[in-house]
Amino acid sequence: MSSALSQLPKIEVDVRENPAHSRRSGAGCSRLPVPRLEFRTVTTIQTLDDLQLRIRSGYPVLWLRTYEEDRWELLLAGLAEEMEYGIVTWSMTEGASLAVDGCDTTELDEFLQSIHQYPAEHLFLLKDVHRNLDDPQVIRRVRDMLPHLVERRQSLLCIGAVEHIPIEWKKDVTLIELPLPSLDEMREELGQLLVSQFGHLTLDNRQEEHMAKAVLGLTAREARKAFARSLQGREVVDDAVYVALVSEKRQMVQGADLLEFFDLEEGIEDIGGLEGLKEWMHQRAEAFSADARARGISYPKGLLLAGVQGCGKSLSAKAIARVLGFPLIRMDLANLLDSSRGVSEQNLREVLRLMETISPSVLWLEEIDKAFAGFDSEAGSDATVARLVGRFLTWLQEHTAPVFVVATANNISRLPPELLRRGRFDELFFVDLPNYYERQTIFAIHLKKRGWNPEKFSLGRLSDATEAYSGAEIETIVNSAIIETYSQGKMLTEDDLMTQQELLVPLSKTMEDQIFNLREWARTRCRPATPDSRVLKVMEEEERRGETETADGSRGKPQLKWIELAEHGQFAAAVVEYVRFYDNTRLDKLLADFEKYTPTAGEFGLVLKSNTKVVVWTRISQQFADWLLDFIAKKLIFLNPTTAADFPAGNHPALPVLTDLPEGKVDKPHWMPFKLRLVPPPGGSANYSRVSRIRLGRG
Repeated sequence: MSSALSQLPKIEVDVRENPAHSRRSGAGCSRLPVPRLEFRTVTTIQTLDDLQLRIRSGYPVLWLRTYEEDRWELLLAGLAEEMEYGIVTWSMTEGASLAVDGCDTTELDEFLQSIHQYPAEHLFLLKDVHRNLDDPQVIRRVRDMLPHLVERRQSLLCIGAVEHIPIEWKKDVTLIELPLPSLDEMREELGQLLVSQFGHLTLDNRQEEHMAKAVLGLTAREARKAFARSLQGREVVDDAVYVALVSEKRQMVQGADLLEFFDLEEGIEDIGGLEGLKEWMHQRAEAFSADARARGISYPKGLLLAGVQGCGKSLSAKAIARVLGFPLIRMDLANLLDSSRGVSEQNLREVLRLMETISPSVLWLEEIDKAFAGFDSEAGSDATVARLVGRFLTWLQEHTAPVFVVATANNISRLPPELLRRGRFDELFFVDLPNYYERQTIFAIHLKKRGWNPEKFSLGRLSDATEAYSGAEIETIVNSAIIETYSQGKMLTEDDLMTQQELLVPLSKTMEDQIFNLREWARTRCRPATPDSRVLKVMEEEERRGETETADGSRGKPQLKWIELAEHGQFAAAVVEYVRFYDNTRLDKLLADFEKYTPTAGEFGLVLKSNTKVVVWTRISQQFADWLLDFIAKKLIFLNPTTAADFPAGNHPALPVLTDLPEGKVDKPHWMPFKLRLVPPPGGSANYSRVSRIRLGRG
């Protein structure tokens, strides 16, 4: 082993390492976090890797569109340091951050003329360039500079919120959309705010994730303000905090005619009955967690609620958004599909793009049957409408962003068959008239909501009297009785409720045939939102730290959860669970324990990306090294510095030991002892989150 390790000076970074899992640092950038479980297609890290690749490949001009100039200025400074490039920032108010002799100018054309005086391998970050593009001399100047920029390995980075690329530049300038902060970056912003302003609050990982997830789609600055506003005056972090955070996204849909933002007011407790739907929704909510993503579980797509009018479909959509903690956005699909608008296809693209930007979110399609009324793909419907429907159905099937779609329908005969195909929605639920027990609950909810004690009324009698009444009709009975008694100046009684019940003719009588046909259609096509029978749970599920009860060969004995995951081939999730269970995990023990389930030994190692001679571990298989690389970069697990004394003799790389990370580069390979934990080290994880996989030298 020692002879092989002696070849470590020949270490070369494996080009097959996943560059999206590296992390940048640099002057002023050490506190910038690493994206973990990204919802969007392109992450901050992937964008930085793409920028580095383009710069090294000789792209002379890159147009960077973002609303977060300050954040990206820091990130680009870190990128330049990592590439060992110089970087100069220019603005029309401050001029150049590092001016050459005689060229400290706020005129863009004059600054461009001075660029040849700077050394090779330089980046020039130009702010608000679009303000200078009315000057034909600037446009010509940049075109003249292109071959010289490529030759000297220099690049112009035009950064701003506006895309305004002159036609003369179209073939020479590459537009790159810089992404908004990721989940982990939002958690980092939250963590800094808690330390600086809200030290009395203590949040667990789930609460942090919930809060960070609620502000995805905002800029870092907007998120900081939202966090501060939602936490002001709070002694604990509760549901009201998440609701306040979600409401910050209202401004993102302002001006969008086809979208309407709803505050999260109704919760699951406001729904009487529908236990089958509630249970299903609570299960699907877990699939949006970071742990679920680590296990490769895809985001749920959504559900379709079909059923009798007034039975809680719209209320369920609102409650689902509250359960998920996502903003609820209602889309006017009928108006969108109106081909007379002329720009419907563009509207659809913009709406879907906005929903993915806001995500995670709930997209509510109310009474979708009315929107699709008259559409028949086989009968040759209007071509524009057909294209719109086709594009929308394709998006329902293929979108990967965490946009949970809740569609409601009363008349399912109007729905095109292709909409009901599996893959568009995860489940189709039928919402029927409430049963005896559900009617009692609905009465109790509406009485309590209006300040009346439900226990003072015979809910059983009221439920008997309102058989075949919808939830909306029961609410009308309660509301009407309260208004009547108030106007008469007397107390509300049970008889007052019964009087209003007798005056109201339920929909089940006026539309009996339609409801019967609806039930017959749903009987073999939909899952009932109310279970046919109530199954009593014999015992409460026990949640134990790192343990789960199994029946396959364990004879009822608790089995470690990481072992169960490993035995079922869920190795990546098992690694995280292992670190969670044992904490302060030694790498030699981790590799030894997993060798039983998957190969862990090999010719690869892990080093710090900022200093590739600082070795984290060696002799790891490629797959296992990739898992560790991935989880460290995504901040699912953290490298925590420790001492060599924590490792048994001979169970660690035979290299000189580093006790602290040096400020400068290390000229020869050294081993720095780390343990794996789910929490960052006390001083922060910035210095230890940039890890690369390397192939060990041979010979």
